[in-house]
Amino acid sequence: MTAEPVRTVPAVLEKFGSTFSAFTAAFNEGQYVLWLGSGISRDRVPNVDALLERVVEHLRSNTVNGDTDGEYQAALTEVLQLAGLRREELEGIDFSIAVGEWPLRDRIIPSLVTNYSRVLDVLVGDGNPDDYLVWTGLDVPNTYGSPDLEPDVEHYCIAILMLEGLVASAVTANWDGLLEKALDELTPAFGSLVRVAVKPDDFRIVGPHMEVIKFHGCAVRARDDESEYRDLLVARESQISQWTEQPENRSMRKHLEMLYTDRLTLMLGLSAQDANLHTVFAGAIQDLAWPWPASPPTVVLSEEHLESYHRNLLKITYGSNHQGNAGAIAQSALLGAYGKPTLLALVLSSLTEKLSFLIGDEIGSIWGSAAVMQLRTDLLGLRDLAARHADPDSPEVLEHLEIIGFQREFTARLIDVANLALSIFRTGRMPVPGSGRYEPLSDRPAAQAALNADFPSKQFGRLGVALALIGRGLTSGQWSAVPGDSRAGGDGVVRLVTSERNARVFFVKDSNALTQLELQGSFDDSDEDVLIVIADEEPPAQTRSPRSRFGRDGRASAGRFSVASSIADTASADDLYEAFQLAGGF
Repeated sequence: MTAEPVRTVPAVLEKFGSTFSAFTAAFNEGQYVLWLGSGISRDRVPNVDALLERVVEHLRSNTVNGDTDGEYQAALTEVLQLAGLRREELEGIDFSIAVGEWPLRDRIIPSLVTNYSRVLDVLVGDGNPDDYLVWTGLDVPNTYGSPDLEPDVEHYCIAILMLEGLVASAVTANWDGLLEKALDELTPAFGSLVRVAVKPDDFRIVGPHMEVIKFHGCAVRARDDESEYRDLLVARESQISQWTEQPENRSMRKHLEMLYTDRLTLMLGLSAQDANLHTVFAGAIQDLAWPWPASPPTVVLSEEHLESYHRNLLKITYGSNHQGNAGAIAQSALLGAYGKPTLLALVLSSLTEKLSFLIGDEIGSIWGSAAVMQLRTDLLGLRDLAARHADPDSPEVLEHLEIIGFQREFTARLIDVANLALSIFRTGRMPVPGSGRYEPLSDRPAAQAALNADFPSKQFGRLGVALALIGRGLTSGQWSAVPGDSRAGGDGVVRLVTSERNARVFFVKDSNALTQLELQGSFDDSDEDVLIVIADEEPPAQTRSPRSRFGRDGRASAGRFSVASSIADTASADDLYEAFQLAGGF
């Protein structure tokens, strides 16, 4: 029985917590390589149907406009024969009208989609280069290499996961530069952090600890340097079939084989039906097939349904272990969701898991595992409430573009509020309003980050505790929350709203960050609608007027809540929650 597609972020998170919990845990340890295909860019660049219609229209228009040698007519006939048209059907086409108006259009174009590499391999006379239909017919420089293209939800989410140190390698068949553009927008250090490998020589670049591998070429580089990169654009059948045997591709192939052999795989938007990929995967497991049962799963497919080429991939991956286990293997691999909900869920899940881990490090030795579990549950409540805002309320009544617009807005808000929160927490400084930058919580998985002497793991654990307390209040209906906006920094990182209170909350790591926040004029210390949450203990000298740790002294002033001091002065998570309520005047 085929499972129903999973199309919302909360539904994907539910799978992450149940049937795909082993995958989620391994992903948060940085064990997965991303293999990416055209599906992650389908809402930013034309789909294959549209592109092939463009190719056919290019041939048709040239056929009726000065095709003196009949080169375009011959090429068009060869292309249409790939659609399986009978002779009389072919002869009945009126080439004087655009392809979009052909009566057989809806039969021709879908048939060509399954033969796209053969279509692009059709030659147009002897005077045009072999890649004419790729470079000119598809108009690669302006279709895939255009500087006007903007990253989508998928590209930003992948960029976040890379900056968080959870994805070291992203292998992509895509020509566009949208992932690189997303990374460049999110971090000013893109050039020093990320190696983009298009040619074998690129693997010799040392220093960056992340890599984007573009094994089918890069349209952006081809646009900027045609002589160097045009020939590296792989799409034609003759290229695909010979790719793995060509000496110039040996380094790329070995690198891909190593990644598929040594690391777990998450595929997003990649059909994996090209012959060169099958050869790479087969070569990767030739000496060591992946075992079954496998937990976490060796391959996870971010797809709603499995196609024959996905099943073939699983057969190649598991080798002889696939026989007799095909159904169970398929079930372990199929996530049931496409890229947007999958990646948004991974971002929310990974950030939550990092804070959850650090909560355990901070609280476990003080209050024990039961308190840690309670705080982690409260933090999950906050995550799940945030996830409800990732999808529109009634997607079934909306157009596709309306749904996408909603998800893009959510992603932009998520990036902005995360950057706002973490910039203030670390330094007390407001980020540049609307900068689009992203401040990662850590540049590696939490267990590794905690071992770094320069990483403030205790303070981040206490930040996690504070967010868990906010999550408890949200899930219990004590207050509602409005996320902050870098363009209105004085409104806080989050506003907690009740019938009587509208508290603007700021989180800071220590007294130095607090001092910087005050000097910057981000809040007025006499404003009782402000609540400052300090991870460390606040030195007495920083307190401008005497007040109890847990609340106010009757004077109009901003509330202060020191997480470290409050943990020391309370005996349980419940007591800590009461202390937080008192400090905030709730």
